[in-house]
Amino acid sequence: MNKIRIVGVIFLIVGLVLTFFLRHTEVYFFAGILMGLGLLWAITGKTKRTKTRD
Repeated sequence: MNKIRIVGVIFLIVGLVLTFFLRHTEVYFFAGILMGLGLLWAITGKTKRTKTRD
């Protein structure tokens, strides 16, 4: 696993922990952003897109 995927998994875990242990609406929004970003990074392992030349 590369570093971005590890960070993605950590973001996903932190988002889930925030969702389960804190019961505030503002925290849900932040936790949702963390989980979405973590899931994206854990699957792709990249931070930016690269253009391919045909």
